[in-house]
Amino acid sequence: MHLAQLRALVAVADRGSFTRAATDLGLTQSAVSHALAALERDLGQRLVDRDRVGAVLTAVGKAVVDDAREAVRAADRVAERAAASAGELVGELRLGGMPSTNLAILPALQRRFARQHPGARVSLLEGTDDEMVDWLERGLVDLSCVVAELGTVEGPVLARDEFVALLHPEHPLAREARVGIEELLDDAFVTSKSGCEPLVESIFASQGLAFRPTHRVTQLSTIVTMVRAGMGVAILPSLMLAGDPAGVVPVPLRPRAPRTVRIGHRPGARPSALAKAFLDFVAEDRVVR
Repeated sequence: MHLAQLRALVAVADRGSFTRAATDLGLTQSAVSHALAALERDLGQRLVDRDRVGAVLTAVGKAVVDDAREAVRAADRVAERAAASAGELVGELRLGGMPSTNLAILPALQRRFARQHPGARVSLLEGTDDEMVDWLERGLVDLSCVVAELGTVEGPVLARDEFVALLHPEHPLAREARVGIEELLDDAFVTSKSGCEPLVESIFASQGLAFRPTHRVTQLSTIVTMVRAGMGVAILPSLMLAGDPAGVVPVPLRPRAPRTVRIGHRPGARPSALAKAFLDFVAEDRVVR
């Protein structure tokens, strides 16, 4: 049993495809297939079922993949700590980010960090608020951006913003300094089925109201387009409006609905030297907050 075989198993499990796993590992699909086949021979068990759709772990594969993942991470930590002791930072850092943090903060932060540590490879995975917590628990990412109201991580504050109502410029309330959600109940609401809906629901519930959206979409650009077309209004974190999209007006809520986002690792976990360096970099970066 070799580390390369365990890497192949973890990559196939995470990506659900030999082709995508090979791309992530910088190998040919044939090399990944041979590595996994060798691991299956060593263990005497089939670990992956292959079909036209992709690759799915067998019951045995599911039973061992977490141990394989930890072995890979432990080996990576050995290399990272050795490099760190020599004053270098190398290896891969997987960041989990939400649409709002990916739009407004993480890309620029990632570029600045890469300039200081050219030997580090930082990859960004985008998911929903709920996935940020889940991916961290499952070890799919090293660090994750988590809304304080939805989960706990050990790490610095990445951003503080607040929810706003996104209105058409001709909406009767578009020129108000603040707007109460009770004033919008006659409007059709547009929301993202994969984004901040649970937090929006909690904002409504805090005022004894039920959130009943008319339109559910996936992309922020679709929300902006629909509001611009006069099809409804939306409640969004202000970070999601980085770049000031034209044809819509953000109006802060009354009362304020603040949001805090932290970036960090699982409580009690041992971050790699690279992950710790990134968290220290965030804590020292004055542009972030």
